[in-house]
Amino acid sequence: MVVRGRVQNGVVVLAGDVHLPEGQEVTVLAPPPPGSKGHGLLDIPPVSLGAVARPFTADDDLLAEMLDDRS
Repeated sequence: MVVRGRVQNGVVVLAGDVHLPEGQEVTVLAPPPPGSKGHGLLDIPPVSLGAVARPFTADDDLLAEMLDDRS
């Protein structure tokens, strides 16, 4: 069930004639306030692996190895 509502005096008031049983657990998904910037994957700063990672070589091609085993 999807129901809209508004917060009034700190309480979520559902729109329409919706009746839920006492004690019913609900999940509330609230959109970000107008004018606020949402967060996304591109907001995460890049991290350098530095000397931990070495350049890839032909020995790193695990998919090719797996496909070779199928023939």
